[in-house]
Formats: sequence, structure tokens, C-alpha cells
Amino acid sequence: MIGTAARHALLMLSFALMACGTAPPPARAQGTLACDGALDRLMSQWNSIGFATPSKPGQMIVSGGQGYSTTGGQVDYMLTQIRIAARDCEAGRNDDALSHIATVRRILDQMHHIQG
Repeated sequence: MIGTAARHALLMLSFALMACGTAPPPARAQGTLACDGALDRLMSQWNSIGFATPSKPGQMIVSGGQGYSTTGGQVDYMLTQIRIAARDCEAGRNDDALSHIATVRRILDQMHHIQG
């Protein structure tokens, strides 16, 4: 089952994305897959970084905590990958979900190494 932190993060992400007209799927009510824990950890990291919602996809710089910064397009891309991962996990497509989660983690790790 998706943990409380991930449910809260997805809810907050839903509110932020509703303003853009796109919202992630609700958290799965039951069942446990490896993607549940991976999604929980990713959402915890995402929330701790706290990227500001870009005012437009082409926004040049979007800052987050812990020294992270990227472009608006990159934030939108990562949010899309997170939404797809949540949908795949909910549908039981564990491997697909883990692939999308890994994509976001790679981007965040590269950002951190470049700026760190």
C-alpha cells in the first residue's frame, strides 16, 4: 500500500497540477508492490527538494531546496514521469512504474552531482 507520505505528496501534487488541468491518479487503496516503496521514497525526496511550480513550461530556472535548480520543462517532465509511475503502480504494472521512478531519480541525481 502506498504510505501516508506518498498519499499526502500525491494529494498535494494533485492540487498543484489541477491548476494546470492535469492531475495524477489517486493512490491505490490496496495491494503492495515494489513500486509502492520506491514511489514513497521518490515523493519524500521530491517534497524535500520543494521545486516551485513553474509559471510556464519554458521558465528558464526553477529553484528548489538543497541547491537543486532546473528548467520549467524539466520539472514538467519529471512530474509527468511521476504521474505515469503512480498510474502504472496502481494498475499493477510494477516494472513500468519502477522504470519511470528510476528516470526521475537519475535526473535528480545528475542535478545534484552537477551542482553539488
